[in-house]
Amino acid sequence: MPQAKVVAGISIVAIATVLASADSLQLSTQLQQDPWSVEAAVQRFQGAAMQLPRSGEIGYISDLAVNSAAFLTAQFALAPSLLIPVGQMDPDQAIGNFSKPSDYAGIGAKAGYRVEADLGNGVVLYRKAKR
Repeated sequence: MPQAKVVAGISIVAIATVLASADSLQLSTQLQQDPWSVEAAVQRFQGAAMQLPRSGEIGYISDLAVNSAAFLTAQFALAPSLLIPVGQMDPDQAIGNFSKPSDYAGIGAKAGYRVEADLGNGVVLYRKAKR
């Protein structure tokens, strides 16, 4: 009879382990798969990526901090082009990355750029204004 108790105990532990593994798997599938929204940025900047050169330097204008995740995800989405904050360098073309509706033309004009295309969702293409 003691042997039956051991087998029953081991069976209970095995069943509990399987249930815990299933619960863990369920929780892991519920976790956010893209916490920095990199996939969303790739989709958001897709139109700009098709219109910008595939390499070289692109100016960056934004209402968000340059050291933010928004800058890094934009950089990733537009790679291999290199985004450089306008003011540090002033390339012929620039990308605007805005978190809210703004006067995109006015913001660009202050930096010496004109709006070339408003691609929606806070993404704006700029070209260096002729002086």
